[in-house]
Amino acid sequence: MLEGNELILMRVYTTRNYLTAKSFIKEVLNCCENKPKFVVDKAPWLKRALESLGLDFEHETFREA
Repeated sequence: MLEGNELILMRVYTTRNYLTAKSFIKEVLNCCENKPKFVVDKAPWLKRALESLGLDFEHETFREA
C-alpha cells in the first residue's frame, strides 16, 4: 500500500497523446488498491484520459524560481 506522494511508475514515450496516456494510467492502476488522485500539468491528453476513466486529478504547474 502506498502512503502519501510516491512515484509508483514511470515510462518514456516517443509520442504524447490520449492513447498513450490512457495506457499508462491503466498500468498505474494495476499498482493501486484504490483509485489514486493524479496530479497533472496542463497537458490536455492527460486530462482527457483521466476523465474518460472517471479518475480524480488536480492540475498543478511547476515553475522554477
